[in-house]
Amino acid sequence: MTLDTTTASDSSTTLKQEIIDTYGRDAWDLILTVYVNFYYSELEIIDLCARWLPRRNSLQEKNYLIKHAADEVVHARLFREGVEILGQPWHGFDHEPYRIDDIGERFAKLFYSDDEVEVLIGLNLYAEGVLAMEELYQLGRSGSRYFHQFDRIEREERRHVAFGITVAQRVLAENPEAQKRAVEHCKWYREHLEGYLEGRLKQSIGWAIDAGFVSADYIDRTRLRFDDVMGKIGILES
Repeated sequence: MTLDTTTASDSSTTLKQEIIDTYGRDAWDLILTVYVNFYYSELEIIDLCARWLPRRNSLQEKNYLIKHAADEVVHARLFREGVEILGQPWHGFDHEPYRIDDIGERFAKLFYSDDEVEVLIGLNLYAEGVLAMEELYQLGRSGSRYFHQFDRIEREERRHVAFGITVAQRVLAENPEAQKRAVEHCKWYREHLEGYLEGRLKQSIGWAIDAGFVSADYIDRTRLRFDDVMGKIGILES
């Protein structure tokens, strides 16, 4: 595969080298971490959609899952392509050191859950509607050449959030007990969000702010996004 590096300041220099020269090796590792975890998250989501497809009775809701999975196939390819555009062959490095354990653990928890409410909140609303959406939104609009097609992916991810909200509203309306579980799941994810933003991700967010890739109020905006998304199905504590 011939890589297009014409957007780099020097046609003989890959974007990978430009990142390392400008921001340092830690910055390159961080950008690679973003791509790798988005890629593997898409694979997890495809499997989750497949697991729930036979369980949905509504043809419309089955179609939501089919469209959702099809989008994620495209997005996984775009994330892989983005790494190669930077000048790093996708199969030319060990992915494991870049994978964040917490992400895989959360998806595993959802994959083995038979609670549709938990899956809708954990996947469509939280993983996609809060964490991924804010990251994609800000990186995609940063004007940086390093985040390939993030603006497109963010636009397409919006419909997955809408799918989740629509199905969750139906489930909660049909089952008052599900509403109670949903509130408890929402509490758990709010606590997780705080640990995420103020824990492992805090240093990375600080670097991204300093580099101009995300806004200085990134953490506050993510919290507001959580309230907005969860509020759409009425499960925020008063």
